[in-house]
Amino acid sequence: MALVKWTPMKEIRDLQREMSRVFGRPFVSLFEEPSRELTGFGPTMDVYSKDNDLIVRVEMPGMKAEDLDISLSEHTLTISGERKEDKEVKEEDFYRRESSYGRFERTLPLPEKITESDIDASYEDGILEVKVKGAVEEEPVKKIEVKTKGEKQVIEGPSGE
Repeated sequence: MALVKWTPMKEIRDLQREMSRVFGRPFVSLFEEPSRELTGFGPTMDVYSKDNDLIVRVEMPGMKAEDLDISLSEHTLTISGERKEDKEVKEEDFYRRESSYGRFERTLPLPEKITESDIDASYEDGILEVKVKGAVEEEPVKKIEVKTKGEKQVIEGPSGE
């Protein structure tokens, strides 16, 4: 049996996941900071839309594709894996050590209509790119009137309409 480092914050993350499952919607924000304190290694993640697809881009330098796991469960995309240390170096041989190693897990809530066939993943040069087809639906821009004491102004949406 292998020894596993106990991380109390992982218990909180597991509780958040369970609460999300029970209440049917994620408690985890799309814009949360990478959880380095939870696992010791938290790869950075960019999420953006392109042509109604959701693109998730995760930086994982030094990792191999076989060390990654991507899954879809209960409308949540999970990217997990382990960044392994290549060789053992004695601490006294370091001038500075900033690289992090260990297990990680990043989650992202997705619309209910998404199935595994809507998801494609590729990994090249330390960058994982996950494309979720049709995950972004354009909503019409709605104008909101701003009332002032002397005049009326209309604030336009981002498309300039």
